[in-house]
Amino acid sequence: MTSSAALTEIRKRHYALEALPDTIVIPVLGEIRREQVVKPIEDATLDDIAFALLGVEAEFSAVGDRLHALRKLYGLARQAGGHGSERALDVASRNTGGR
Repeated sequence: MTSSAALTEIRKRHYALEALPDTIVIPVLGEIRREQVVKPIEDATLDDIAFALLGVEAEFSAVGDRLHALRKLYGLARQAGGHGSERALDVASRNTGGR
């Protein structure tokens, strides 16, 4: 079975692997690796995937932080009585509540 066929097959057999990317990005790893590497998933070792996970987790964390900040801004603006057409920062700054 070719690597491409194996990838297609594993995606079909495991629901959680449908989103498995075709390539992974191995981030800069200080002195270990000074340049980012993009590698086909078929060629990825377990260590490659572990390092790629570090980069994906950092991206996920950044997205989560933005999500929570936007939710907080929205909540503060609504608590201050804001309406949909008002600027969120203006309304939220009127909120005298705590953190």
